[in-house]
Amino acid sequence: MGKGMIEEEFLPLPYYPWDRRPGHSPIEVEEAATALYLAEGVISQAAERLRVEPLRLTRAISRSPKLRKLHEELVSLLNDKVHAEYLKAFLSDDDRRREWAASKTAQTKQFQAHPLAPNTNVPAQLALSGGPAKIIISWEEPLTIEHSADD
Repeated sequence: MGKGMIEEEFLPLPYYPWDRRPGHSPIEVEEAATALYLAEGVISQAAERLRVEPLRLTRAISRSPKLRKLHEELVSLLNDKVHAEYLKAFLSDDDRRREWAASKTAQTKQFQAHPLAPNTNVPAQLALSGGPAKIIISWEEPLTIEHSADD
């Protein structure tokens, strides 16, 4: 499917005789779809095209299944571009660029199950209050921590 065919799905944006759209003028789904498409899913840029605040467009998107789906598709295309850049970096002759790609990939949610992933299962720190306390830590399985304020 060529880009021209996709553009045919969207109506041209009308001329707006105002700098900022008045509150009584609703954002139509079709014009919001066109603005999102032209802005490649960037809400602040689409809102500027519609001459509204980004929050107002965000609310219009949340009310419309069509706009939510379109926005998800556009974000997916952005994710694809990011993925392509990571692949280019991994295939680069530049050691620094490959190292950058590896470190960024290691930080992703998808990589967290890998044995080399950064440790995100660090237990919370223990905080005690109320005076002197005796803490006993046992390294047996399972790890046990005992606390006694009497000792």
